[in-house]
Amino acid sequence: MKKKSSTKKVKKKKRRALKPLQMLWIVFIFAGIFYCATMIGLSSYNIALSAQDQALSEKVTKQEKKVEQLTADINSLQDKSRVMGILDDDVADNQKNVYIIE
Repeated sequence: MKKKSSTKKVKKKKRRALKPLQMLWIVFIFAGIFYCATMIGLSSYNIALSAQDQALSEKVTKQEKKVEQLTADINSLQDKSRVMGILDDDVADNQKNVYIIE
């Protein structure tokens, strides 16, 4: 009589090799995910740049208005009649070009 052995046969699972079609599907899925992620990332970056552009254009507009105001102030201060009015009798006109301040 033979004794029954208590060892069980263990079946090893063979790893299945990826077929080319399966590999193509995996690459296609990763490419789709990468495309969607970059599209969303670039869109948000574009929105951030657009907001920054608007803020800078507002800043430039404010600076241009300041420059125009200062230019108008300088032109009004350079006016001959205004200068003569401020100095009153302390200024003598010599040949209408040279002013002598006493």
